[in-house]
Amino acid sequence: MSRAQPDPGVAWMLAFQAGDDLAFDKVVEEYQGPVVGMLRKILGPHSMVEDLAQETFIRVWRARDRYRPRGRFTTWLYRISFNLALNRIRDDKRQAVLSIQEPGSPGGEIPDTAPDAPVKALGRVDWGIILDRALATLPENQRAALVLQHYEDLDLPAIGEVLGIGPKAVKSLLHRGREKLREQLAPLRNREND
Repeated sequence: MSRAQPDPGVAWMLAFQAGDDLAFDKVVEEYQGPVVGMLRKILGPHSMVEDLAQETFIRVWRARDRYRPRGRFTTWLYRISFNLALNRIRDDKRQAVLSIQEPGSPGGEIPDTAPDAPVKALGRVDWGIILDRALATLPENQRAALVLQHYEDLDLPAIGEVLGIGPKAVKSLLHRGREKLREQLAPLRNREND
């Protein structure tokens, strides 16, 4: 039986807490890509992804003295990122409502997000683009659960920690999210097979 490898994120954060500022640089170097990737999958091609990733690490910096290793470092880090993404989604929804209500206000344009838009543009199915667009149509909690499981490889309890729910609720979110994706993607799969 092999012992579990120590979590480098926890070790770096504890070193940072003890005064080693270079340990924080290691945290950023190691986790910036995954944080940006997760945010991009949750928010889509949003202009604020880089800013939210930066804000995530600013919050990690500020939490230096309060940090307590209670699990995987990425679970704690993704919780910060997810909360920032959720706040951005809510802000965008409020802004969209204001834009629709105010005649002539900027930001009222709706981009072409039809599932077959990439098919028309490329003459073939680009499944990466289609999957990203289909994910974007899911409620944010389902989208986040799927992203955390399939792209970040978190297990049900860790996803539950990030989302603030229990493992059974995570399982339900994953199931509903997969079903909605299947429904959306089925017509395209059938068209590709024709």
